[in-house]
Amino acid sequence: MLPGTHRRVARALRAGGPEVIEVGLEELTPLGSGETLVRVEAAGLNHAETLIRSGNYTVRLPFPHGVGGEGSGTVVAAGPGVALQVGTRVCWAGVLGSCANFVNTQASMLAPLPDGLNFEDGASLAVAGLTAGGLARVWPQARSVVVWGAAGAVGRMLVAILADRSVDIIGIASGNRVSCVRAAGANHAIDRNSESVRDSVLAYTGGRGVDAVFDPIGAPTYETSLQLLAPRGCLINYGELSGPVSPVNLHQLFPASAFITKYNGMRWIAGVHEFTMLISDALGLATKRPSVISEVAGRFPLDRIVDAYRLLESGAHGKVLVLPNL
Repeated sequence: MLPGTHRRVARALRAGGPEVIEVGLEELTPLGSGETLVRVEAAGLNHAETLIRSGNYTVRLPFPHGVGGEGSGTVVAAGPGVALQVGTRVCWAGVLGSCANFVNTQASMLAPLPDGLNFEDGASLAVAGLTAGGLARVWPQARSVVVWGAAGAVGRMLVAILADRSVDIIGIASGNRVSCVRAAGANHAIDRNSESVRDSVLAYTGGRGVDAVFDPIGAPTYETSLQLLAPRGCLINYGELSGPVSPVNLHQLFPASAFITKYNGMRWIAGVHEFTMLISDALGLATKRPSVISEVAGRFPLDRIVDAYRLLESGAHGKVLVLPNL
């Protein structure tokens, strides 16, 4: 079904919580060279969007702006120079305003969905594949790693990518989600609710620690993450799920002569031309190892976008999806 001259899109009108988001009409511009019009079947929500919407994050966008950057759908029209056929199922990351019934974007941003993966899978894997693919480049010499949040969408994909490289992986999760971490490819899994992460990691590694720690949580886990590092190891922080890390005290790095970095994907991914490559790699991995696909925590129609973000920000376990045609 083709739209008329407008699309329905959710926009953040000002800085704040989910209550600042409203659904409205936005004019669809004619397709230019290399552009496609896609009917959105599912949009995936990500924590980085809530940080950006707060107005206090390192990444800032002018208000109002369309929310959502990840999704999947069907190509319904193509501009000049587009090789993708109408009817192709695709998914994407980095397309602002994906919480909408249609998106107009460059065809180069779209990764075809392979047979065996549905629209919900695509909207759950695109950002995870892009992020995990970039993270796996940061400390390539690591032979042993700790992955915090290993049962999340990015965590599972990162575990699977590193497992394919024969890295010794310790995944950290909670409760029954520990089994998901093992299924994704971790050699050892720790339930942070019932075990001491520090003691368990040091016991597993014979007191040495690991070459790299991947941490999306932030403030609460920072001190522990440093204690898990082997000599000349690296802490890679790539999120602030529970608050930003305090300013770094260099003296804390002295015992292991450790490194620490704040992950910026655009410094590890050469440009948008690599987006579809990394996403396609992740989709291929998911067809071989379905356990990397996160469970769905909630599905919401576009008109309930505020409720969808509230669920995301409540710490829901699993992917929160917006289904514009629900």
